[in-house]
Amino acid sequence: MFGYVKPVVPELLVKEYELYRATYCGICHAMKRRTGSLSRITITYDSVFLALVRMAFIPDENIKTRKARCLPHPVKPRLILTANDAIDYTADAFAILSYHKMLDDISDEGLRKRLAVSLVRPISKLAKKRAGNAPLAEVISSGLGKITALEQEKCPSVDIPATAFGEVLGEVFAYGLSGSDRLVSYRTGYHLGRFIYSIDAIEDYDEDRRSGNYNPYVCLYGGADLTASNRESVRCALLLECRELEAAVNLLPFDKKATLENTVRNIIYLGLKKRMEFLEDKK
Repeated sequence: MFGYVKPVVPELLVKEYELYRATYCGICHAMKRRTGSLSRITITYDSVFLALVRMAFIPDENIKTRKARCLPHPVKPRLILTANDAIDYTADAFAILSYHKMLDDISDEGLRKRLAVSLVRPISKLAKKRAGNAPLAEVISSGLGKITALEQEKCPSVDIPATAFGEVLGEVFAYGLSGSDRLVSYRTGYHLGRFIYSIDAIEDYDEDRRSGNYNPYVCLYGGADLTASNRESVRCALLLECRELEAAVNLLPFDKKATLENTVRNIIYLGLKKRMEFLEDKK
């Protein structure tokens, strides 16, 4: 589910890279403060994109950095974003998402991964509890439960479960916002969610057809070797989601937050498309 939303770092300016890294560290510190120190083992770089999008809606003066040491970097202080609404919300939201992802892994993955996930589950469960936000937790639980039901039914459509996951991420991105801010954020999360579900499924195609795990593309293509035409069809569908995501991001109120805007655009224009390169590897 995660691991796809990253920038192409060499294409970032120094100040953009510093913002990206400071945001990651800021989320990590927020998780320590809000959901427990051990919960930080579940942090992913995908969380940074959510924080960056949410920061488009807060005043410039609330986006500040400071230098701090931490356990992974005890000698040289690193820039981190100080606490703000976007960082704190991201820490809570990803604690809830990570917990439900682990539940999904326990039911879907092989024995080795299930055992590994089971060891971390108590930490994630406590983090979810400390995050609170029962309404958001209910939205995520209900949405992911719908996806689980579709997978158990062996739904032959890629579009239906991808849409369901898009609706989950749409709500995560838009939670607590109203009016046009909510609409733009929802569309951003919605199309990102559809992209993530679809690319995750196609990347797992060979593994899932061998293991027998549900995969909508295995249902669609009958478990046969993917042809060049199949790959191109999937790539075009993913590019369409990228275009829709770009259209939503174009409406975010970045104002004079140029560094923030450029970092977000690097992720959607370059990072997501680079992540699709594996579709071009096999002829």
